[in-house]
Amino acid sequence: MTYRVESRLPYIQPKNMNEEQRRFYDLHLEAMKPMPYVWIDEEGALNGPSNLMIHEPDIGNMVFPLNRAIIAKSIKAVGGAVHEVAILVTVAAANAQYGMYAHTQLARKFGLEEAKITAILAGRPHQDFSPEEMAAYDLATALAKPGPIAGAVYDNCVAVLGQTGVNALTFAIGMFKMIGSILNVYNEPVPEYRR
Repeated sequence: MTYRVESRLPYIQPKNMNEEQRRFYDLHLEAMKPMPYVWIDEEGALNGPSNLMIHEPDIGNMVFPLNRAIIAKSIKAVGGAVHEVAILVTVAAANAQYGMYAHTQLARKFGLEEAKITAILAGRPHQDFSPEEMAAYDLATALAKPGPIAGAVYDNCVAVLGQTGVNALTFAIGMFKMIGSILNVYNEPVPEYRR
């Protein structure tokens, strides 16, 4: 069996970018500098969901700043580790390999313990989740299924995370459901398996 290890959508090298792609690229370079995962290849081409966004820069130049704003609001509202619990649940539910790779790195950066990351990626909560982590896990798990979430889940999430926290996480989970779809359509590969 042969495994496909490259994206279905070719990477665009900087020398081949048009003006709108270059505007997206420059914005992206600045915003992504602190990321602890591989988001650019050796020749300077963007990978991950940004590969699609640079192919469609009219959309990318709207989606990427929105993505950054939603993430910032979510982290401010619930903290980085709790935010990453919800995002890991979301990308794992989509089986978006690059998303699981990148957000494992971010979860570690925000101090989420390895055993908790592993449990989330295996599809279960960890026994030592804080109440906030459990609420984020429950919200993301409920939103991974079709239909409205149960009232008890919603009420508990609001009680634990506050309305602002639930609102911010709901935007973040929705954003990463879209990101998971992008990663899966284009079979975006994981650049570093063991990281």
